[in-house]
Amino acid sequence: MKKDKTPEYMKQLSGKVLEIDFKSQSLKMSFLANEDICHSNGTIIQGGFTTVMMDSCMAFLVMELTDFVYTPMSIDINVSFLAVGRPGKLDCKSKIIKLGKSIGFASAELHQEGEIIATATSSLKLVKIEGSQKDFLKDNIAKDAKIIKF
Repeated sequence: MKKDKTPEYMKQLSGKVLEIDFKSQSLKMSFLANEDICHSNGTIIQGGFTTVMMDSCMAFLVMELTDFVYTPMSIDINVSFLAVGRPGKLDCKSKIIKLGKSIGFASAELHQEGEIIATATSSLKLVKIEGSQKDFLKDNIAKDAKIIKF
């Protein structure tokens, strides 16, 4: 039996990859926010967790598109908080703006019940992954994801 390598923060957020679209260079994820990551008496998702959801969605997309040769390190991440996020299910979609040999640019949108909660853009330094990470998403977070090929 393989060891679950899912990071603790992804377990806390119940992060799951729903769809990987190689043709449009996009990735969809779902998250489940509970009161533990909220302020205001457990009613509003703390902004750092909102950012983590979008950052993870962009990072997993880059990892998939580079066949797990590279992992992205955020050079910067710009977030716009557009509405209040509440405990419950959230959906995120990330897209590649441009992916070069050493730098990438990505964007993400986070939605809850059809309403856009936040957007993000990020500049990403592509760093070669040490060791075998290829099965990380496929065996854990993305095991039930829909794959759309070119």
